[in-house]
Amino acid sequence: MTKIKFALLFILPLMITACQTTKYQSNASIEQQWQSHKQILEQINSFKVNGSIAHTGTKTKNYGRFLIVQQSQDHYEVKLTTPVGTNILTLKSEPNYAELVDKNGGHYNDVNIERLMKKVSNINIPLNSLHNWLKGFSDDNQTDKLDNSGRLASTSFMQNNNKWTLKILSYATYTFKNKKVDLPAIIELSHDDELIRLKISNWTLN
Repeated sequence: MTKIKFALLFILPLMITACQTTKYQSNASIEQQWQSHKQILEQINSFKVNGSIAHTGTKTKNYGRFLIVQQSQDHYEVKLTTPVGTNILTLKSEPNYAELVDKNGGHYNDVNIERLMKKVSNINIPLNSLHNWLKGFSDDNQTDKLDNSGRLASTSFMQNNNKWTLKILSYATYTFKNKKVDLPAIIELSHDDELIRLKISNWTLN
């Protein structure tokens, strides 16, 4: 019996140390995966993405389909349609210039794309950082939360004096430059009483 107690006293500290080491290695591995994942995301600046969008405000609910074509970080186009395909608006963004065409063919422009979108459609959305949150990229160590695969699960950021919370509920795997990369499949953006939910059908990477 004394020998058994002695063996336990010897083995138990080793087991505790092993568990602590495994936990540290696991956390380190997740962070390493995240850093590798971010390096790939930084290279993805030209793509097409489509799916469905739902916008819920204090008194309104809107549903539709979207197509985003991004040529570069500062050049992209957003098309919104009803669920049956009727055009709602087309939004084009360039450095210091944005243009919106509504369903009646009316043209509007502004140097601030978010202000233009809010003014014409009454939808508040952080378009200035679209190229980051859409693909699940963030570089904020204070608010970023990762999943077990080293991908962004949630974060928060300030934009135009508004605090936004981003949640990525699921991912899908695609191929970019002969490498597998996970990109968001379901995104939720929230600010105060506003919630924007994107369900992405497909990514086409250039």
